[in-house]
Amino acid sequence: MKPTSIMRNGPAILAVTASAAALCLAFSASAQDSQSPRQAPTAAQTANRPTTLDNSGDPTLALTRPLRGSGPAPAGSKPPNPDPKNLEGVWWLKGYEYLIGPAPGIEPPLKPKYMDILKRRIRAKNAGKPETDTSTQCFPHGMPRLMESPYPIEIVQTPGRVTILHEVAHEVRRFYLNQKHPENLKITYLGHSVAHWEGDTLVVDTVGINAASFIDDEGSSHSDKEHIVERFHKIDGGRQLQVDTTVEDPVTLEHPYSYSRYFQWRPDVRPAEYICEENNRNAPVNGVTVAQ
Repeated sequence: MKPTSIMRNGPAILAVTASAAALCLAFSASAQDSQSPRQAPTAAQTANRPTTLDNSGDPTLALTRPLRGSGPAPAGSKPPNPDPKNLEGVWWLKGYEYLIGPAPGIEPPLKPKYMDILKRRIRAKNAGKPETDTSTQCFPHGMPRLMESPYPIEIVQTPGRVTILHEVAHEVRRFYLNQKHPENLKITYLGHSVAHWEGDTLVVDTVGINAASFIDDEGSSHSDKEHIVERFHKIDGGRQLQVDTTVEDPVTLEHPYSYSRYFQWRPDVRPAEYICEENNRNAPVNGVTVAQ
């Protein structure tokens, strides 16, 4: 089988790097070689999309353009499980955004202090000296950023737990069913997640996320008080997985915000090995990501 994605030996696309544009082209080229066609963002996604932060027109605040995402499974692929509460299998994001806000090209509602930090990071990226982040050091990407990865995921369901196995950097999320967060919660890169079913929707609550990571690839800040709620729901006869996400952070955000993402059912795909520590293309030097 041909590779399902690119740059598995380093953070690559998910890093806020000076070579972001080139990586976009590389991923698009890889997509053309895969077993099924890719699809561009929808008209609704691209209509009136800002090209700079806050639609300022300032070229130093230019936003990285989105990537095309996964298309549907090839004809003749294994059909999805008809059980709406069975999410098992391989899924792939339909479209990838570098900036994760309430709408494509719209920044999160950051407080002024943290908006200034985002501007600094975008200017550094556009100047070819992007600030280092967790992914460029081969640490986990953080949340919600990880769920925006343009790499496939595999969902596994076992008694009392739902697990997401991410191709990117072999990262793993575990959702503990019908439990509470521990009282003495430890801060971790992907946080602690508990979940429950509301009808056919899996509701996931995540807290305790390390503030060293970013909300998104453009560099939006969050604190360790960040709280994320995701609602996973199969649509289109099980051929798509809709994930509605709400992000709140009393430290960095003016108010909570929500957005939706869609994953394609891809039983034809087998997630590949991704060793970030081997040939890390974005290893930082003196706090700056150095793309090679």
